[in-house]
Amino acid sequence: MQRISLNQSWQFAKIPDGTIPFTLEGIAWENVSLPHTWYTDEDPYHGVVVYHRELSTNPKWCKAFLEFEGADQVCRVFVNGRPVGEHRGGYARFRFPIPQEALLNGSLSIDVYLDNSINPEVLPNFGDFTVFGGLYRNVNILITEENHFDYLYYGTDGVIASADIEKDGTGIVSISSHVCITDPGVQIRYMLTGPDGELTASYVADPCEIVRLEVPAPRLWNGKAGVNLYTLCASLLTGMGEIDDEVSLRLGFRHITMSPEEGLRLNGERVKLCGVAKHQDCAGVFNAVSDRQIDDDFAFIREIGANAVRLSHYQHAQHTYSCCDEAGLLVWAEIPMLKMTESQVLLENAADQLRELILQNLHHPSIFCWGIQNEIGMFKDAPYMHEGCRMLTKLAKELDPNRLVSAANLYTVKFSSELNKITDMIGYNIYFGWYYGEMSDYGNYLDKLHAARPEMPLGVSEYGVDSNPALHSEEPKVKDYSEEYQALFHETVYPILRGKDYLWGSFVWNMFDFSSDRRNEGGVKFLNSKGLVSHDRSLRKDAFYYYKAVWSKEPFVHICSQRFIKRARKAIDIKVYTNQSSVVLTINGDEWGRAENNGNGTVVFRKVALRPGENTVRAVAGGWKDHCVFERVEYEDESYCLPDQGVGTVRNWFLSDDDTVKEGYYSIMDTADDVMQCTKAREVLMRYVPELVKAMDQDLIPLGLSMKSILSRDLKDDTDTMLHINDALHEIAKEY
Repeated sequence: MQRISLNQSWQFAKIPDGTIPFTLEGIAWENVSLPHTWYTDEDPYHGVVVYHRELSTNPKWCKAFLEFEGADQVCRVFVNGRPVGEHRGGYARFRFPIPQEALLNGSLSIDVYLDNSINPEVLPNFGDFTVFGGLYRNVNILITEENHFDYLYYGTDGVIASADIEKDGTGIVSISSHVCITDPGVQIRYMLTGPDGELTASYVADPCEIVRLEVPAPRLWNGKAGVNLYTLCASLLTGMGEIDDEVSLRLGFRHITMSPEEGLRLNGERVKLCGVAKHQDCAGVFNAVSDRQIDDDFAFIREIGANAVRLSHYQHAQHTYSCCDEAGLLVWAEIPMLKMTESQVLLENAADQLRELILQNLHHPSIFCWGIQNEIGMFKDAPYMHEGCRMLTKLAKELDPNRLVSAANLYTVKFSSELNKITDMIGYNIYFGWYYGEMSDYGNYLDKLHAARPEMPLGVSEYGVDSNPALHSEEPKVKDYSEEYQALFHETVYPILRGKDYLWGSFVWNMFDFSSDRRNEGGVKFLNSKGLVSHDRSLRKDAFYYYKAVWSKEPFVHICSQRFIKRARKAIDIKVYTNQSSVVLTINGDEWGRAENNGNGTVVFRKVALRPGENTVRAVAGGWKDHCVFERVEYEDESYCLPDQGVGTVRNWFLSDDDTVKEGYYSIMDTADDVMQCTKAREVLMRYVPELVKAMDQDLIPLGLSMKSILSRDLKDDTDTMLHINDALHEIAKEY
């Protein structure tokens, strides 16, 4: 097989009326190269577009396929005016065959139509991230002989392989191949080479034969403790012994188990996941990132010292999974199921995307679980959802019996919910100290959840807060969006999670700020700013250095709040993050004092006096140094705060706070799903907010949220109506 890049020489145009195929004569084309997205924050177009390219063909080409590594999100392709295929889903690789008669013409006219409109039958149909649109990954043409591996088999290379360890320590590579052959006598030769290139196993099989290669005492892929990757080469041999086609995959031998008592074990050793979640986009290019930019992202992840990554909330580029293999990172891989409806077509699309995710990535040793849903309980908790999750779990197990199946529930999902009984493990997305409650609530909540469901392997799949690094506070508070509050949050919450032995681990939400076109908060638009690193990757926030202090063995020291330069107080607290045992602080060349690491990567110097004007601050820990300048000024710098900012005044798309409840009766603190299922409570809502009830009936509003959060958004500042609704709900007793 020969792969030729088609990334250059494309023309692009929007088709607002959605006509497919479109009359291309007289159209105003824009010349583009791939990867490409048309999205900009100023023009977040959602609709139909067309990409056009001419291609000269070679008469020696036998067969050819168009390969799309990612097209966002419904894609229809025409070659010489004829449709050759449709793909529904923006994140997996897929291919279409080029008709033989088109190859013989000597040239091809390729038209690729994309539609990134929210589609109720295609995942994702909801989510707190932007659906950008575009041919945002590579496009290639594959040239093959008459006999070749089946490149149309769910976007794979036709060779499905996975590696595991048997109880006696023997390594097993299980292989099934899919081929397209016309000649008799064709066979497949499998050759497995070790990390140093040594031949460790080989076998010649018939094309349809299921193969098991055995490797006595293989060198293990052991996460960050040791990365050992093997290479499987599958050669399609003619009867004369010539190679017609060849595919290679990198894989690794490891064994993973999960239990509610011991969490995750990798090759028999317990590993607590210290993870970060990651979206694929980056400022400026959005989803059209290059392999180089992906490499740069993993340099940040290696620096921080994480041992796991949640690749949210969809299939990422193949290069991303390979980076995880090579870095020894354990991976939660998932499909974009964020809102499950009763649509059977949507569920079939979820199954298709799950097949693509698993079959295209089965060989990656870094992947330890397949995620089938994220926060679908936000809308309701209904029997059809349980059945859908059971179907997806069963499918995942059929495709890959050796890996775990996971799901992420938001905190309002009841402990007894069926959503907690279907998969091998559960993660909860929890945001105490930001959207609701206090930072200290994590401990009690998780203890109650574990006590209620001791048989369920439990972890925290998301936690975090938004931070605009231009905002600062001497006394950080919830929803001030300051860099200081984000740092305080993580240094407070992570020790709670770390101290729970029953948790399999946790994932910080998020490693990088990411695009969300529904957001306008914290002084920035179109951005979820919970990242430890800025969207353009130019800036590590202070919280990044906190995790580096508790996870990384690379010696360092970092003075916090360095962007908070202008200080109006005569004396300030200076906080330092480090993984060294102690820190010496100097101010303007004079030693101020020495302080010990508190065991949480943090050293705090209290009431450090500043002289008027600039003050040079230096921290020394072991042989490592950091320095910054704080300027004492007469008045507070108002640019460090949002205008008219007070605690809790900034609204966002997901808001719920503590409120007074009447024990045994309904209140606005109950979920909308619970209120709507009670006839009398529903009548209260119909009396005050009938249009809102209509929207909830149509699944346009997440019913897993509290009624207060929904009413806060719908009623805005009409607190009187909200109080009347709450008083009326207090008259309705709950039935248990």
